Amino acid sequence: MTTMRDIAKLSKVSVSTVSRVLSGKGRVSAEKRNEIIKLANQFHYIPNYHAKCMTKTGVITVGLVVPDISNPFFSKITMGIEAELRDNALLILMNSFRDIEREKRLSLLLRDNGARGIIIGNSHVEDDFVFEISKYIPVVVFDKEYNLPNISTIKLDNVYGAYLATNHLIEIGCPSVVHFGGFDDLDVSIQRREGYKKALRKGMQPYVIPTGYDERSGYEKAKKILPSKKFGGAFCMNDLVAIGVLKAAKEMGIRVPEDLKIIGFDDTELCEVVTPPLSSIHQPIEEMGRAAARALLKMIEGEESTRSYLFSPSLIVRSSTLSIRGDQDAKEEVR
Repeated sequence: MTTMRDIAKLSKVSVSTVSRVLSGKGRVSAEKRNEIIKLANQFHYIPNYHAKCMTKTGVITVGLVVPDISNPFFSKITMGIEAELRDNALLILMNSFRDIEREKRLSLLLRDNGARGIIIGNSHVEDDFVFEISKYIPVVVFDKEYNLPNISTIKLDNVYGAYLATNHLIEIGCPSVVHFGGFDDLDVSIQRREGYKKALRKGMQPYVIPTGYDERSGYEKAKKILPSKKFGGAFCMNDLVAIGVLKAAKEMGIRVPEDLKIIGFDDTELCEVVTPPLSSIHQPIEEMGRAAARALLKMIEGEESTRSYLFSPSLIVRSSTLSIRGDQDAKEEVR
């Protein structure tokens, strides 16, 4: 399938110039106009919905596929994307419910029904599938880097973030630290496990418990693991898992932070509403969403074909890892 981008490359003009010529609008020299039309005919270019979805006001349609919209992380990502797009694009949000086949179907549905670009909210989708989608429209992916045209990546330094969390637990006196982690199907899970292991001191044994990504999974694994072995600290894959571990600890009479210190990852609003308030690794989530939207728009406009954006985490200390007398809401940021 020949695209306007292909014609633009061959005629050495911008995609917007090709669009103006094929739509009969805008000022373009007769020589260049004839060249573009000749190329379009030669390569059998057929205008389709993708070419028509730009309206008179310049509004385009873009798609966002997330694995779990109930997770506050993805809600904030969506808010950042929408804030950046404003009135320049219509965002179609689709929830895959962590079903990889559904995620593929939704991405294809977006591609085939007029989306000018797609943002994929995690690194779960196979590389070959992402590459196939990118042949037709630009793609932005979170947490997985592709050195390929038409694909941009939004990443957090997850290894460093996990290191910060685990090192904090060790520095405040935890003799052993358990990691309630994700599964190997996500790069982010592998990276956070790596950071956890890097922080362990000589002689400390790693305890990695494959858990999942929601509150229930954290709760169920903690109910099974915590009675069998005493840990000083728990580093959790995300805030939802940490809240599940916190709930299980309370039910078993394990005091937090006196008996067990717990830290999450993401620093969502939920950290402030649980008791005790939850320490967490902060991600600039909304800014990451904004960066994803900017990257997608730039690729749609033909300004760049690929780019990687790396964000840095920071440690937010609250009462789940630090006993603060008389002030359960105290918070400290450590960079």
